[in-house]
Amino acid sequence: MKNNIPYFLLIAFFMATVAFCSCNKGKDWLDIKSNKGSVIPESTNDFQALLDDAYKLNYTYSTAGLAGADNSSIPDASFSPVPEAERNLYTWNRTIWVAGNSTDWNNFFAIIENANIVLDGLKKINDNEPNYNSVKGQALFHRAFAYYNLAQLFCKQYDNSSAVSDLGLPIRLSSDVNEIVQRSTLKALYEQMISDASAATNLLPPTQTYLQRPINAAAFALAAKLYLHTGDYTKAANYAGDAIAIHPELLDYNNSSVINMGTTYRFPVYGKNNPEILFFASSNKYRSVNVSSTSPGIVVPELYQSYNSNDLRKTIFYVLSGTNAKYRGTYSGNAYNFCGLATNELYLIRAECFARLNNKDAALSDLNRLLVNRYKTGTFTAVTAADATAALALVLTERRKELPFVANIRWEDLRRLNKEIAFQKTLIRTVNGTNYTLLPNDKLYVLPIPDNEIQLTGLIQNER
Repeated sequence: MKNNIPYFLLIAFFMATVAFCSCNKGKDWLDIKSNKGSVIPESTNDFQALLDDAYKLNYTYSTAGLAGADNSSIPDASFSPVPEAERNLYTWNRTIWVAGNSTDWNNFFAIIENANIVLDGLKKINDNEPNYNSVKGQALFHRAFAYYNLAQLFCKQYDNSSAVSDLGLPIRLSSDVNEIVQRSTLKALYEQMISDASAATNLLPPTQTYLQRPINAAAFALAAKLYLHTGDYTKAANYAGDAIAIHPELLDYNNSSVINMGTTYRFPVYGKNNPEILFFASSNKYRSVNVSSTSPGIVVPELYQSYNSNDLRKTIFYVLSGTNAKYRGTYSGNAYNFCGLATNELYLIRAECFARLNNKDAALSDLNRLLVNRYKTGTFTAVTAADATAALALVLTERRKELPFVANIRWEDLRRLNKEIAFQKTLIRTVNGTNYTLLPNDKLYVLPIPDNEIQLTGLIQNER
């Protein structure tokens, strides 16, 4: 897949300019509506231009959960300048958002709105138009992935015993933004996400011109993540396997043509030439967990010291600032966290599922396939385990080491694994002499819906 960012953004700018000029000339490119859901394109090219709005659909993801996870800490001297909402996330405060507003909530629903505009518009044109299936698949993927990210922040962890009554989210399937939709059940929300992701697997092509456009392997990967959360490990393994069959590539971290240790950010910008990336997205929020040189956050010693001296991730992912480790290894190749989908996560998903399904050898095979690409050439010794239980523990350890600051994955794993006594973890922080504790399965693992949304729509607030 190619990834030419300037040209990619130029296309989006060009399409927006055409829309503006055409409307001014009376040859309407867009049907302008009087409400907030303002535009309805007329062709698959127009729809693609909407989906190519990378600043809305790719670069505004959230790492709110990561700010509350256990991979980083903020020294006391750096705590006060951190923005209020981020301080609240870090200390698991009952109140999070400032002035009742959350851009994390708003940005993901903006993605959903764009996707629904496209899906509603496609119903009005002939399905034999060029790239019809690809455009529809992209819209379904974006909607499902936005809801997935929202669910990991604003809903309880999926539990088969209570999902039918646990609160989900407003499932918006229409571009009419004036329609008020109340919260679904969590079960209904996951069914919708799985439906969208599964449909996208049959519509998306195996390659795209830009990494910001999802491919079919990305849709398979999303379905695997969803089934992992619902505890359907057979389906999660199968969907991960389908994605790997299409896109099995892993990046050898010994490859100096892709990884540049002489630069601040080790990986190429926007994922260019990284064979692992299936879909590119990133977050520019929450400085304590991002990759900026001015980030106040430091990597917790427990994580940094868990890497073997021959493990290239120790020097590629991190840089020492005095005695403290700082994160630098984002697949975004800039100061922002990578929030997309990549094959390294797929091997870890399938390995975990194999271990849970008592297939130790298959689990270790996937894990070793990944790890051999992470160690200095000639130094790796394949990991072994006495049984599937031991293999599962190894996989989960490597999952934390491989994906430490990717999206909200560590936060998601804490929530997910807290359902199992063997993996429960109590989080403790001390800030300026005050201790903060987050217990397993605490209600504080579910963020509050912003107050302004509650006031506008009457949504039921999360208990905290």
